[in-house]
Amino acid sequence: MTQASTDYILRTQDIVKRYKAVVALDHVSIHIRRGTIHGLLGENGAGKSTLVSLISGLISPTEGKIFLDGEEIQGSDVKQMEARGVFLVTQEPMIVESMTVADNLMLGHWPVKRGLPGVVDQRALHDEAVRALADTGLDPGMSAGRLSAVEKRKLNILRALFSGGKLLILDEPTAALTLADRDHMFDFMRELKATGVSFVFISHYNEEILSICDGVSVLRNGRLAGEMDTLESIDSDALSELVIGRDVPLFYRQNPGKKTGSGWRMDGLRAPGIEIDHFEIAPGEVVGFAGLPGSGAKEFAKVLFGLNRASAGAFSHAGNPVTLPDHPQAAFAAGIAYLSDDRHRDGFVGLQSIGHNISMSSLGELSVAGVVNKAREQQVVDHYFKTLRVKAPTPEVAVGTLSGGNAQKVVLSRLLATGPRLLILDEPTRGIDVGVKEEIHQLVDSLTREGLSVIVITSDLDELVRLVDRVCIFVGGRVQHEYVGAELSKDVILEAAFGTATV
Repeated sequence: MTQASTDYILRTQDIVKRYKAVVALDHVSIHIRRGTIHGLLGENGAGKSTLVSLISGLISPTEGKIFLDGEEIQGSDVKQMEARGVFLVTQEPMIVESMTVADNLMLGHWPVKRGLPGVVDQRALHDEAVRALADTGLDPGMSAGRLSAVEKRKLNILRALFSGGKLLILDEPTAALTLADRDHMFDFMRELKATGVSFVFISHYNEEILSICDGVSVLRNGRLAGEMDTLESIDSDALSELVIGRDVPLFYRQNPGKKTGSGWRMDGLRAPGIEIDHFEIAPGEVVGFAGLPGSGAKEFAKVLFGLNRASAGAFSHAGNPVTLPDHPQAAFAAGIAYLSDDRHRDGFVGLQSIGHNISMSSLGELSVAGVVNKAREQQVVDHYFKTLRVKAPTPEVAVGTLSGGNAQKVVLSRLLATGPRLLILDEPTRGIDVGVKEEIHQLVDSLTREGLSVIVITSDLDELVRLVDRVCIFVGGRVQHEYVGAELSKDVILEAAFGTATV
């Protein structure tokens, strides 16, 4: 075994994975150095999931070799790879919320009482959990259901380490985390790296890769587009070009600034955790909302869409009074549409076709006497399927088989088919590759040129600065600050919303 081979905890050599005529991975060779955080980038469908499935033992390669600690691994399944220290930590925390933190930590490895097989030794379990969780900030006796999003992800990682993990594959671990939680997660990863733990870190955000990773491998169309052991000489634009295969021009809204005109207006809004004395958004305006969790940004959006009830408030559009929606159906009827920050939970029905998902929120407008006009429905489906360039053979394909970016296009199509005059987008590009992200930015911009008012809530401050006309900063349920046009910058938003600025 050469010195060079022992530098890498894992490497692949000319890995190929075929599914009949489809080549998912084409002679991919990657190298992950021991004790590092190695980024894995690529568009949806580039081959990341296939590669991770091969490394973790979920599937076997058609051709090629996998080496762990310099030794070739052959015919290993998930259990065998975990026994060798390779663990896949999924995007959604695999936590049994009704159990304690200690129970979750040792899931599948509970100590049993001597002479009583099947009976858990609770004292031994607790003592072992206390040792394993020392200095992590997690309480072994706490119910896992009470943990925050970042604490649940930490517990997932710690469980893998407790089970002997030495190479952890993190699949978009920052999804649904606030900026503060993301930084907390990064600090935790750096602490573990210092003890010798190695990571494969999957993300769609170049900023995250450049912030936390030591090296990176970029996949494109099933092939390795590039690999670097160090990121000192590469920037976000160069990473995007590797991912897409061409220069990706970033969208910047032209002539941002507060718009005028009679649009939507809210006065004296009172709802749980919200006190909005006055808010308005003009036709064709994009307003960004920012703030810490519970600050009121997301809560205000949910009131506008009828998901949360208001106790008081005057609402109007174009000078005409509008009844505050008390249900999403009433919101759609008023011309308000809302994109949830969790498309899997709230955005689509995965087993249903693209077509059914696009039309499901506008069936009332497509029906006569309760009977859907199939011809009109097909026209609507075809229009948005083509306009938003959903990548699928036909609208008959199930949404659950699509990439994250294309599934998001279907959700947007469903909302646009209702004919909204106010569109609320909560984390519209979360978990979406850079190419589709720019498409969505351009779509939002083009819709506002037609008079649509748009509210954007996002933790991606770069997106916020490039996409909106003004930003409202929420603190304690109120709009505490407002910045317009040239006043906007990431540092200004960070300072106002989170009490910190970039270094």
